Amino acid sequence: MMTTAQEPTIAVLVPCYNAAEYLVQALDSAMAQTRRPAQIIIVEDGSTDNSRDVARQYAQQRGDEGVEIKLIEQENQGEAASRNVGIAAATTTWIANLDADDWWEPEKLELQLAEAKNAGPDCVLVHTGGTKVFPDGTTDRIPHDGPARKVGWCSAQLIEPVAMGHPSVMYRRDAINQIGGYNPQYIRACDQDMYMRLSAVGTFAFVPQYLVNYRAHPNQLSAVPVEQTRERDRAIRTFFDAHPDKLQAVGQQKIDDALAEHLAIKLESLWWRRRLKEFRELLAYADEAGLRNSDIEQWRRKARWPNWLIRIKDCFDRGHGKHESKQAVEGAA
Repeated sequence: MMTTAQEPTIAVLVPCYNAAEYLVQALDSAMAQTRRPAQIIIVEDGSTDNSRDVARQYAQQRGDEGVEIKLIEQENQGEAASRNVGIAAATTTWIANLDADDWWEPEKLELQLAEAKNAGPDCVLVHTGGTKVFPDGTTDRIPHDGPARKVGWCSAQLIEPVAMGHPSVMYRRDAINQIGGYNPQYIRACDQDMYMRLSAVGTFAFVPQYLVNYRAHPNQLSAVPVEQTRERDRAIRTFFDAHPDKLQAVGQQKIDDALAEHLAIKLESLWWRRRLKEFRELLAYADEAGLRNSDIEQWRRKARWPNWLIRIKDCFDRGHGKHESKQAVEGAA
């Protein structure tokens, strides 16, 4: 689709670190958009695999197809710093995040621009639904209703446990520059911190379609649940400390309850995956942060069982042909 000078333009920002295996699929999905971006900005963040060669070859082969493909190569600086470098290189109205190991459906950018127009001039961010794709090919979709839908002036919604998918997000370049971009102090929650700060300057909108495919694999930063939870909580608390008017509107108790609910969900996930060391570390953080609710107390009771006893019970269940399910493992604790 051709654009005129009056129409909004989009840059696709692709930070890349050790994603050579997936990068081409991600970039192809950006090039295949029904509303093509004006720029694709790849920030190669000092990968130790051959991501840099893959990115160079892609830019050479497809750089004459009407989309500016800009490759920035740097020593490893981390996600937030890489995104800031890409933002500084963008010259467009909007910037759309695309992780190097994910890919989009073809109509994503077109539908996001339409939703941004519908949302009005205060809109600074548009996100979409997404599908998580696991290594075995199975998929999982987050329902579009309820807490996944962050819309309007939504600082209060952002503390709810269900997060927006970062590779689904498109934000206005002037707005992200207004808040100073991403904060490199947050290694595993720079997205949450950015959302909170951006929610103070404009409204969010949502496209209720599954337009992003998230590739689930063990190398993702979010796979470190204790530090990710700690940073997420710090980002939320820091935001409300800096915005007492919003703290008063939301209420400290609601914030504490939401943080406790998020932590309890993480505990449940760690328990059923038998990541017992992290499970116990997260419980220790709950004590440190003063986060309590009935679910956390339930997991605390389970933590009284020693790891060796839980493992023995798991082996016993498998040896007797019991189905590996929550109900089967539940007897261990």
